[in-house]
Amino acid sequence: MIDRKTSYGLAILSGILLLFSFPPFNLGGFLAWFALVPLTIAVDKESETKRISRLSRIAGLGCVLVFIWLAWWVSAFLSWIGFIAGLLFGIALACDLLTAYIKDYWKTEKLASKNLSYLSSPSQIFIIPLVATATEFLLMNIPGVMRIGQIAGFFSIAKTQWANPAIMHLASFTGMYGVTFLVLLVNCAIAYGIIHYKETKKIFKPTVIVLCLFAIIFAYGLIDVPSQKEGDVTVAVIQSPLLEGEDINDLYLSLSKESLKYQPRIVVWPFFQYDGLALPENFTQEHDVYLAPGPGVISPDGNISGDNLGYHMITLFTNIADRDVKGLFFPEVHSLDTDLGKFAFATCIESGSTLPTRERVNDGAQFLIVPTGAPNTYVFSWALGTNAIYRAVEHKVFAVEVIADHDSSMIIDPYGRIIKDAAPEPEIVVGKISFTDDRTFYTKYGDGFGWTIVGLAVFLMIYNSHLKRKSPFKYCKKCRAKIEKDAKTCPKCGTEQRPLWKRFLF
Repeated sequence: MIDRKTSYGLAILSGILLLFSFPPFNLGGFLAWFALVPLTIAVDKESETKRISRLSRIAGLGCVLVFIWLAWWVSAFLSWIGFIAGLLFGIALACDLLTAYIKDYWKTEKLASKNLSYLSSPSQIFIIPLVATATEFLLMNIPGVMRIGQIAGFFSIAKTQWANPAIMHLASFTGMYGVTFLVLLVNCAIAYGIIHYKETKKIFKPTVIVLCLFAIIFAYGLIDVPSQKEGDVTVAVIQSPLLEGEDINDLYLSLSKESLKYQPRIVVWPFFQYDGLALPENFTQEHDVYLAPGPGVISPDGNISGDNLGYHMITLFTNIADRDVKGLFFPEVHSLDTDLGKFAFATCIESGSTLPTRERVNDGAQFLIVPTGAPNTYVFSWALGTNAIYRAVEHKVFAVEVIADHDSSMIIDPYGRIIKDAAPEPEIVVGKISFTDDRTFYTKYGDGFGWTIVGLAVFLMIYNSHLKRKSPFKYCKKCRAKIEKDAKTCPKCGTEQRPLWKRFLF
C-alpha cells in the first residue's frame, strides 16, 4: 500500500514525463514508453483502498501538466487553445467536485479494485489500451461525430512518437491507432509487471510477452525504413506572419517571387479562405509554377481547382443549415488532378483524423498538403505538423505542413522524417518531394485494426459480465472483500449491498 503523498508524487511524475514526451520536445521516443507507469500504479493502488475523490485528484494531477502543453508558448492569452486548456481543466475540477459530493452524500467510499474485476490478471494489462484506443478510434470515425471528434487526433498519445520512424512505421499497417495502442500497452505491461512482482516476487509473463512484441515491431521498423532520399520536384513553402500595415497578398506574392531563385515547381501558401488571401493574377503563367494556396491549386496555364473542405468542422454548420444529411455524415472529398500529379489537401482540423486523407488518397492523391491560417500558438503548429507526419506515414506520400504565423512549416518524406530546409530565409522553406504511387496496407484495407480493437474492448466487457453472473461470489461495494452473491450486507464491514436505485426506491 502506498500513502497519499506517494500517490500524488507518482501522478505528478507521470505528468512531467508526458509533458516532455509530446512535441516540440523529441524525447517521446524514449520517455513515452514508461511515462504512464507511475500514474497507473498510483491509480491501481488508490482504486483498491481509497476514496473516489482521491482517485480523481490523482488522475487529474497526471493530466494537468499535459494541459500546460496545450497552452505552451501561447502568444494570445485568450486564444482558442488557451480556452480549450482552461475548459478541460474546468471539466477535471468539476468531476473532482462531483465525486467529492458523491462521497459526502452517497457514502461511496471505495472503488472497485479493477475496472473489470472478474477477468484474469493477464487480461488486465489490455483493458486501458483497448478502451482508450477504441474511444480515440470511434471519436474520429463515427459519421457526424468525427467532424468534431477528429480534434482528438491533435492530442493523441501516438504523437509522442513523431520523431521515431521505426515505431511510426506501424501506422502504415494500422493507422495512428496502432501506435496509440502500443504505447499504452507497453506502459500498462510495465506497470502491472511491477505490481505483480511486488506482490508475488515473480516475473509477470504477460509483461515479458508485450516487451518482446515491442522489440519485434521496433526491430522491423529499423530494418524496413530506408535511408532518406530526395524527390525530384522542388517545393517552396511560404510562411510569414502579417505585420501591422502590411498587405497579406503583396507580402506572400513578394515572398513567392523571392523563392523562385530555388527553381520550385510548386509554391505552397497557407490557408487563403480564412486569412483573406486573394489569388494572384498571372503569377503561375509568368513563372511556370503551380501555386497551392490551400485547399486549391492554380496550374501554370491558369486553371484553378479546389477541394470542398468536406470534413472540416466549419462545413458542419453549413450542412445543418442546408439540411444536407448526406454531407453531414458522409461528405465527399477529392484529389486534385494536375499535369504534375494529383494533390490532396487535409485542411487544418481535417488532418487530425485518418479518414479524410485516406479517402483522398484512395481517390488517387499522390502528394498531401496540410495548410492552416494563423492560430497564434507555437504548440498548435507542432500539433498540426505531427498530423501531417502521421498522414504521410499512413499512405507513404510526401507531405507539406504550412502554417502562416510561425517558422514551423515543414516538408515530410513518406516515412515521417522532416526534410532539411534548403532555404536560409525564415519565411521560406524549400525541399524536394515526389508524387508517389505506393499504397500501404492501411490505404488499401482501412481501419480493420481499429474495428478489431473496438470489438475486443466490447468482448472484454461482455465477457466480464458473463463471469460476474456465473461467479459464486461478488465484491463488497466498500471494502472489496469477496462475499456471497446473495448477501444483503458485507460480513466484514457491514455495508449494505443493494444497488443505490433499490435503496432509493425501497
